[in-house]
Amino acid sequence: MLPLTPEQRAASWGNRSLQRLEGVGAFVRCLMPVSLSGGGSVTYSVWLRVDDDQLREANRVWTTDEYQDLILYGTVANTVKPWEGLLGESARTEVRDTETLPYLVAAEGSLLSRILSEPWDRDDVLSRIAHGLPVPVRQQITDIWSVERTAGLAPRVRDGVTRFIGPGRTVQIEAFDHPAGTTPAEAIARMTEGSPRQRSGELTEHDGNLTRHAFWLTVTANDRQQHELYGYAATANHIVCTTCVYDDPADLEWAQQVWRSARTTPTS
Repeated sequence: MLPLTPEQRAASWGNRSLQRLEGVGAFVRCLMPVSLSGGGSVTYSVWLRVDDDQLREANRVWTTDEYQDLILYGTVANTVKPWEGLLGESARTEVRDTETLPYLVAAEGSLLSRILSEPWDRDDVLSRIAHGLPVPVRQQITDIWSVERTAGLAPRVRDGVTRFIGPGRTVQIEAFDHPAGTTPAEAIARMTEGSPRQRSGELTEHDGNLTRHAFWLTVTANDRQQHELYGYAATANHIVCTTCVYDDPADLEWAQQVWRSARTTPTS
């Protein structure tokens, strides 16, 4: 139902929890809690496809005392990353709290059973969520590079460029290979050729096999000042370029944190 036009959606019946559209199906919104490594959890709102009789029964009892005994049987109607194959999994529901949506219950031995019972890598799960989160998460940019996406920023990828976007803050990240025999310092020097010489400050740091360099400045854009940090991290074969644009000059410390967070990871 997601790609339907407003006119097509207007032909559907339902609300935030119950939906039906002729030719598409009937759906009930449910909860799918997932445990994360290191403690904590994230709970997804997932649609369960049911038949029309079950949808009518759910609608009948939804706001009554009978809701606590509601059990539905159907199939998962969403894809949820990173779990390939979840769409179409058989499931039932149970009401654990009459003030909340019903919870998904999985068939034994199914993928959904694993999702609901096992802890999952925190960063792998949270980095797939395309909304700003209240916590930082390490975002995989390429097979080689990952960068911390700080709280409140939503990820966007377009034409091979990753962006983190939020109020007053934007991060743009691009990764490149450089020719064999080029040192990290030489790779950074090539990337910064032609960059502004008038800068508010700059730093060069060494972190294991990484060489890092950053400079920052203030520019006027559309009759207002904005602050920019251009950061680089390079190894013997690879370089990642991180640009942070921010409204508040006090966010320089945040921009440096993002720049320093770039690190290499083993190729999966």
